[in-house]
Amino acid sequence: MKIEYITINAGQRFDAVMPEIPTNSIINKTVTGCGATYAEINAPRHSVIIEPNVPVIEGKLKKHPQILGVFEGVTTEDIIDFLNTNYNDGYLKIMTTPESFPKVRSAMVQTHTDMHGEWFMLFDECERTIQDTGYRGSITLPMDDFFRCKQKAMVSATPIIPSDPRFEQQGFTMKILRPTYDHKPKMLLIHTNNTVGWVRTLMGQVKGKGHPLCIFLNSTDTIHCMICTYKIEKRCKVFCSYESVKKLRKRDFSRAYSSLEELDEINFFTSRFFSAVDIELPTTACVLIVTDLSFAAHTVIDPTTEAVQIVGRFRNGVEDAAHIFSTNKEMPCKSREEIATRLEECEAVYKQVLQIEASGAGCDTRAQALEGMDYKRFMNADGTRNWFMWDNAYDDERIKRYYTDAELVREEYAKAFHTNCAEHIYPLSDCDRLQRINPRLKMKDLFREIVRQLEILEQNRTWNEYYFLREEIQNQVPMMVDAYYALGAAEIERHNYNMNEIGKQIQENESQQLLTSEKVCGEVYDRLKTGDKLPVCVVNRFMNDLIMRLGIPYRKKVTAKMIGIYFEYREVRTNKQRFIELGKRII
Repeated sequence: MKIEYITINAGQRFDAVMPEIPTNSIINKTVTGCGATYAEINAPRHSVIIEPNVPVIEGKLKKHPQILGVFEGVTTEDIIDFLNTNYNDGYLKIMTTPESFPKVRSAMVQTHTDMHGEWFMLFDECERTIQDTGYRGSITLPMDDFFRCKQKAMVSATPIIPSDPRFEQQGFTMKILRPTYDHKPKMLLIHTNNTVGWVRTLMGQVKGKGHPLCIFLNSTDTIHCMICTYKIEKRCKVFCSYESVKKLRKRDFSRAYSSLEELDEINFFTSRFFSAVDIELPTTACVLIVTDLSFAAHTVIDPTTEAVQIVGRFRNGVEDAAHIFSTNKEMPCKSREEIATRLEECEAVYKQVLQIEASGAGCDTRAQALEGMDYKRFMNADGTRNWFMWDNAYDDERIKRYYTDAELVREEYAKAFHTNCAEHIYPLSDCDRLQRINPRLKMKDLFREIVRQLEILEQNRTWNEYYFLREEIQNQVPMMVDAYYALGAAEIERHNYNMNEIGKQIQENESQQLLTSEKVCGEVYDRLKTGDKLPVCVVNRFMNDLIMRLGIPYRKKVTAKMIGIYFEYREVRTNKQRFIELGKRII
């Protein structure tokens, strides 16, 4: 693809260097928020602007009410009415999600509107067509119509060059804005094996400074886990997809929203809000990106696309930005060549099945075979290759590979940010935390794991996370923690992690502690003295009465020999009667 460079100076808007977005171009505007979408909204032509998510459209509608926003709830009839009512009143602007684009097409067909010949189609934040299509195939629904349009372009501050041959066939040009000034933001990179601990640390540093903390983490489950762990239910909001909102509300967390609302002290955002959404605040924000591979592999973030977009969301700027991330050197990653080979083999098999001639019941069998093949996702409805799915497979593996080594993450970030780097590897990690809630562990194995972690924790009492982690483990498995601090690792091991036996031992130890307490010893030494010679039955009765009267939970049989807790003694016989003669006091 041919590449052209266009310079842009500090403070310049997009339309100052490119008055009109040219057709058959992919615009790399390099700098987020410089006004490329704004330029198209005000361009003297009819436009269909495709945005990746609903919040983006909702934000634009607040500033440009003349636009028709099309998403769930807006009908084909609404679009027809918009076209019929406004066509002679100037240039029309329709902004739609990819999923709602078929309604726009249908409305234009019904009103005999020549979208392909007379309208300009702009695909905003175009890297999403590649990065999201793996889990959201509908994002490429407009692509066939896109290539049929005479006037069309893609735009983003972080585009990925697509491999679809139609771009080359139609002579697309990549136009890159090249800033004449230092446009790279700052980013603190923290590589750690304990992301939960570090997020808590940064929360503490930000608290009370008047800047909202915005945490970008693409896992609703991990977000909910963090909210519960940090006990911040009343101090935070979560901005995510509508489906995730429902999931969180089923878990009794009500402060979740699918559209942008007023921010709270702490705010979590999933990928729905990573790009294009304008977040306008009266102050700067503190931005925290989290990648936690132990909880969710899909929390990996591409430094040169997603991280750039995240920081660019804040129109009033960013006070501080940090990315806390873990790595996994064992994470399987394929090279581009390996992926291509595998997909080509799958495609060959798919096409062979597709070409099998069948009739009657055989047609159903072939259809079932095709439907059951995973490669079906990589094919378009018309039987052609879905190039965006191929690009998505390449892109996923590219990003995963960075997170096998912290240095690869740092190198990639350096292309788009000025970075400061830190590394904090702690004695207990996120993987250890995950083991504590592992439902597959048997009770005995969980007990063994808890003891191992508490042993490590006790060897690192000066660690900042010591008391937080001890409390967290205590809340998760209180009986096991109590047993550890009551008996110690060696005694628990001696009882083979058997909770029943350990419980009995704890009770015995507690009874022993009560029996040797100052109050009980005072009672004994007030009544009994060295040199006393008492019948065994009297001593036995004395000990029973003592235990009963003071409410000591002694589970074993009470005998006269228990006097040995307090005195040295010897048993003697006189006229066939058994006596106990008390010697020196022991306590």
